[in-house]
Amino acid sequence: MRTLYQFPISHYCEKTRWHLDHKGLDYQVDDLFPGLHRLKSKRLAGIVTLPILQDGAKVVGDSTDIALYLEAQYPDRPLLPDDLAERAEVLALEERFDRMGVHVRRWLYGQIRQWDSVMHAMLKVYRPLFGLRDLMKPVLINGVQKLYGVTPERVAKSQAELLLGLELIEEKIGGDPSRYLVGERLSLADIAAASLYAPMFTPAGTPWADIAGHDAQTQAFLDEVFARPAGQWILRRYAEDRQRRT
Repeated sequence: MRTLYQFPISHYCEKTRWHLDHKGLDYQVDDLFPGLHRLKSKRLAGIVTLPILQDGAKVVGDSTDIALYLEAQYPDRPLLPDDLAERAEVLALEERFDRMGVHVRRWLYGQIRQWDSVMHAMLKVYRPLFGLRDLMKPVLINGVQKLYGVTPERVAKSQAELLLGLELIEEKIGGDPSRYLVGERLSLADIAAASLYAPMFTPAGTPWADIAGHDAQTQAFLDEVFARPAGQWILRRYAEDRQRRT
């Protein structure tokens, strides 16, 4: 059995879910509890982050490493071009947008004014465990803010970085949301960019659709980026290319 160890609302885990679904691979998910997940992730893959994929006897951690493993092990429906120059460009963009995910996450957490909806989205898949789940909420909020460096200065820096990333998308597509970043078909670069920006754009059917709690200023900023070609591109990739398993 193929198992994906994940956090449901992690955009890095969404990136791996998209890869698996695109390949048409069967898998089950094991939702590890934030913080306590380290006990299992360290044992499985020697890391403290998720996702981790266990494919039979093979265990792979990190969303990019998983993507490359899946390309090598399951070559049908490829996400890397045959052309060597295009392949190099896809891999460079995948790495760039993988780093961008850190800034998207920090910026979003920096906008939250009411954490109830975030905690609900993060913890709703877990059983109450005699109230332990709810007792952990204040600990998790404090831990998230410290772990991801949610300070005003770093949040402002992340906003500048994510805007540069949107500009890069627009450069690569020539302002046309129907185009892919490289070549004529979906690639690892497209999945990285779309999935790691997705929490900002909350496409239908994603775990972030019900998260709320930011102020009017943040909503005005989001309205602006939604209207950009890059924002429309992200929503279009989800509408046209995100094939979820049933």
